[in-house]
This record gives sequence, structure tokens and C-alpha cells, in this order.
Amino acid sequence: MTRSRLTPLAVALLGVCFMTVGCCEKEQREIAALYAEKNQLLEQNQQLQEQIAQAAEREAELFGQVDTRDNQIAHMDATVQKLRAQAAAPPPPAPSPQPQIPPPAPPALTAKGWEQGTFADKITVGSDILFAPGRATLTKAGRRALGAITRDLKRFYAEMPVRVYGYTDSDPIKKTKKLWKDNLDLSANRAMAVTRYLLANGIEAQNVETIAMGATNPISSNAAPSGKAKNRRVEIMVLKAASK
Repeated sequence: MTRSRLTPLAVALLGVCFMTVGCCEKEQREIAALYAEKNQLLEQNQQLQEQIAQAAEREAELFGQVDTRDNQIAHMDATVQKLRAQAAAPPPPAPSPQPQIPPPAPPALTAKGWEQGTFADKITVGSDILFAPGRATLTKAGRRALGAITRDLKRFYAEMPVRVYGYTDSDPIKKTKKLWKDNLDLSANRAMAVTRYLLANGIEAQNVETIAMGATNPISSNAAPSGKAKNRRVEIMVLKAASK
């Protein structure tokens, strides 16, 4: 009985096969290690994105607090100026000994701040009262202010044309850029919110016109926070001459 012998060529081929199997196992281990590292990096990236989102929310909250403090400071400055003016004013003249009959008082408007003119009367309400920063949904304080104005419109300006103007400051939209394209867009939505309140509370729709002004026609300098607070406003104007 003869024994088969492996030829040199067969031996070489077997060696190559063993080497190939060894190489494949090494590459598979390297690939598995790379996939594990990739998954770890993806998980770390997700955690970093969540931390960035939380930081952005906190930043927006802090900016809102800063705006609120600026508005409070502006209000205190205005109060100080008013008190100084009152202190510097001369004392009132002594009453006349002759009895005087006072003229009849004009109708008392409910809302404070009406400016009466020959052709139109106007009242201005700060957007910081009507809305939260960067928003166009009326606050409770805003609805209270508009409630008094609506009563005046129905009692003293019935059937007169009403114009609702929305204004903003000059700061570009950043914190709420997902909601508003620009300041004109924000002012339009705020003016529309006021108009919808008037309509829902008895003002005739055909008498109301809604106008977006954006950052145009500022009434104060946008260089200071107090000036920006004054420029963020909604004006409600009644055209008296047009009603004749």
C-alpha cells in the first residue's frame, strides 16, 4: 500500500489558505473595533447636541430677564423725571375769592394715555405689556389694557375708522427666527393679534385696518434699551375727521 505525498505546490497552497483565513479574522476584528468607536462617537455627539440645545434655551431665558430688567429701569427713570418736574414746578396760584363755576368736564375715557387731536385721537400701548419677548400672543396684562381701550372705542368712538399699527425696535430677529422672518413679520402678527381682540369684543370689522410698520418711525433712539422699549409698541388711532 502506497502513501500519497503532498507535492510542494499543494503545500504552498495550503499555507496561503491558512494565511488568508488569519488575515480575514484580523480585518474583521479591526472593522468591529472601528464600528464600536463610531457608535461611541455618535453617542457623544448626541449628548453634545443636547447640551447645546439646553444652553440655547437658558440663553434665551436670560435674555428675557435682561429685557424685563431694562424695562423696569426705563420705567423708574421716567418716574424719576416726572417727580423732578413736579418738584421744580411753581406752586399753584392762590384760589380766587370769587366763586367760579367750572366748565363741564369732557367725557372720561377709561384707558390712560389717549392723545386727542383735531383729526385723530391715538393711544399707544407698549409691546412689552401686550406680549412676551419675541411673541405675538396677548398676555393677561395686554388683554386688560385692550379691554379698557375697547370700552372707549365703543362708547366714545362708535362707527369711527380705527387703525392698528404694529412697531418693533431695530434689533434683528434672532431668538425667535423660526417664528418670524423679520421685524415686519413680527409687527404684522402683533398688530393682527390686537385687531382680533377688538373684533372679538364688539368692534366692527369694516371699521378696523391693520398695518405693520416693523422698525420704521421710531419714537426714541434704538441705541439704548429704554429707547428700544418705547419703540416696541402698538398704536391704535381713531380718525375723527373721516367719520364726518
